[in-house]
Amino acid sequence: MTTRYAWLALASVPFAALLTAACSSDETSPPLDTNVDGGSDAVDGEATPPDAATDAGREAGPLVPPPPYDFTVKCTSDPCVTRLAARGGGHACVLLQGGSVRCWGSNDSGQLGTGNGDGGSLAKYESVPRQVLGIANATGITAAGSGITGTTCVVYGAGEVACFGDDAWGQLGRGDETSNRTNPDPVAIAGLRAKSVTLTGTFALAVGTDDRLWSWGANDATQLARATPGPDAGTTNAPAHADRVAGAVLSTGGTSKNGFVVTESGDVLSWGGTADQLGRASSVTPDPTPKALAVSEASSVSASATHACALSRGEILCWGQNDYGQLGTTRRADESFPARVVLPDRAYAVAVAAGGNNTCAIMADGKLLCWGANGSGQIGAAADRDRPTPTIVDGLAEEPVAVAVMDASICALLRSGTVRCWGDNLLGQLGRGTRDSKSHPESAPVVFK
Repeated sequence: MTTRYAWLALASVPFAALLTAACSSDETSPPLDTNVDGGSDAVDGEATPPDAATDAGREAGPLVPPPPYDFTVKCTSDPCVTRLAARGGGHACVLLQGGSVRCWGSNDSGQLGTGNGDGGSLAKYESVPRQVLGIANATGITAAGSGITGTTCVVYGAGEVACFGDDAWGQLGRGDETSNRTNPDPVAIAGLRAKSVTLTGTFALAVGTDDRLWSWGANDATQLARATPGPDAGTTNAPAHADRVAGAVLSTGGTSKNGFVVTESGDVLSWGGTADQLGRASSVTPDPTPKALAVSEASSVSASATHACALSRGEILCWGQNDYGQLGTTRRADESFPARVVLPDRAYAVAVAAGGNNTCAIMADGKLLCWGANGSGQIGAAADRDRPTPTIVDGLAEEPVAVAVMDASICALLRSGTVRCWGDNLLGQLGRGTRDSKSHPESAPVVFK
C-alpha cells in the first residue's frame, strides 16, 4: 500500500526530472555527445553485471529505428511553452516563447523565484504559474525538490546561470556557508557560463560553454567528481570543473549521491557514494572515479534520488531502488545493474524521465508511458495500486514532446505548446488554480493567467 502524503513530513534528499523541447524556430535537440575518461572493466573479485540484453522483457534483439521523432513545439497556443522542468518535489517550471520563466506548486524554499513581494511573508504555494523575477532571454531551466522543498536554476543570456530556492547543500552555487533553506530571489552564479544545468536536489552538474563538466553543492559521497574537493569537502562547494571527468560533456544526471554522464561513444559513466545506484561493480564506497556501466549506444540518462534510467537504441535500462516498480521490470526487486524495462512489443522509446518513485517515456509513435507509484493517480490510471509495468497515459489529445516527473505528479509538454498535468495536487502542482487532497488520474491543462 502506498502512502500519498507521508513525504510532506520527510526531510529527505531532494530530487527531480527534466526533459526539454525546442520551439519550432529552433533545431531539434541533437544526439547527446560527451567524451569522458573512465574504464569499464569489472572489479576483481566482484560479481560481473548481467547482460542487460537478456534480462526479463521482450524478445532480445535490436529494434529497427523509426524516423527521427519531432521534439519541436509548434507554438499554436498563447502563451506558448517551449521547455518544461520538474524532478521530484512539488513544483514545476516552464520556459515561454520569448524567454520568460514561470513556476508553480510548492514555494516553501522560494523555489518559484517570485521574491518576497513587498517584504511580506513568502507565499508557500502557487496553484497557477507565476513569473520568475529578474529573468529574461532564458534558454534553459532545471527544477528539483523533495516534498515541499526545492531548488530551481535558469540558464539565460550568454550562458549565465541564476538559481533560487533551497540552499541547504550549497546547490545554489553561491559558495558560501549560510546553507539558507529559503532564497526566493534569483542570484547569478559568478564565473559560470553553461549550456545546460541538472539539479539533483543536493548537488548540481552543468555542461559549460567550454563543453566541460562543472559541479557544485553536496560532496559527502564524492558526487562532484573532483580530484580536489574544495575547502569544505561535504557541502557548499562553489562551482568548479569536475576534473575527474575529462573531455566534452553534453548530458548529465544524478541521484542524491551519484553522478552520471553519457560519453560521445554512448557509454554511461557513474561515480559517487551509493553502491546499488552506481549501476556497476565497485570495490570502494564511495567510488570517486567515473567508470562505464554495461550499457552501449546510450543517448541520454535521467535519475531520481534513488533510481536511474538510460535510453539506448529505443530501449530503456534502469537500476537502483524498485520498491514501487519504478524500474519497469515488472518485479519489485532492486537492481544493482542496468535492467531492461519491459516495454510493449517492438515499442521504440525516444525519451525517458525519472523522478520520485516513477519513470515515464515517450514512444516513437507519440504515446506516453509511465510506471511505478500510483497513490495519487500519477500513472494516469485510478489510484488503486502501483504499476510496475509501463502503462499508457490516455487523454493527452496530442503528442508529447517532453515529460517531467515530480514526487507524485507528472506533467507533459505537448506539441502545441500547452502543458497538461495529473496526479497529486496538494501543493497546487497541477497548475489548475486550486489545491486539494484528491487523486487526479485524468490530465488537465495548466492554467496561465
